[in-house]
Amino acid sequence: MPVGLPKVPFPTLEEDENKNEDKNEDKNEDEEEEVECNGLYEQRILILGSEITSENANILCGALIYFSLADSSREFKFFINSPGGSVIDGIAIYDTIDTLLAPVETTAVGVAASMACFILTAGTSRTAFPHARVMMHQPSTSLSDVEMDHTVMEIQVLEKIRDSIIDGYRKKTSKSRTEIMDALEKDVFLSAIEAKEYRLVDRIVGENGFEFP
Repeated sequence: MPVGLPKVPFPTLEEDENKNEDKNEDKNEDEEEEVECNGLYEQRILILGSEITSENANILCGALIYFSLADSSREFKFFINSPGGSVIDGIAIYDTIDTLLAPVETTAVGVAASMACFILTAGTSRTAFPHARVMMHQPSTSLSDVEMDHTVMEIQVLEKIRDSIIDGYRKKTSKSRTEIMDALEKDVFLSAIEAKEYRLVDRIVGENGFEFP
């Protein structure tokens, strides 16, 4: 099921004709078909509204690619309200947005933390709501109960992933590597204004007359 889009009951023709009859009559569930309410998708509105997982990353990447292939001239609206999550899946979303032919406007609503913040920077244009909060955070992993050989390998892989994230932030913010590394280690929440000053976003809704959408 698409992220943020509920399924709604789709009545059969017989049910539609008998809609004025007794509503308390038991209905056979097999006579109802559930269809996905994909109106937001058709308008190219995508929502990352939870922790980043393989499931929602695959859905979002699939939607971006599918609709971009259909028409690469139309812009996507990608809303983010997420505490972060899977590093690899977050990078998958980032790369999809960053390499897509269609323009993508990423917008922070609520919170965009850790990998969600990284995804926010991938947009062709990047926006934040006035009370949105943004947090940069370096990738981490649990090394407890892991054999030493595996621990060393995991650390090496993590360092490579960390370097790719730093390079992504440098590309999007024009900050130095040292500045990015310092910010990742501090785990500081930024207001919308501070995020703009850091060049994580380009615009703030309501600032200088900018309205949304």
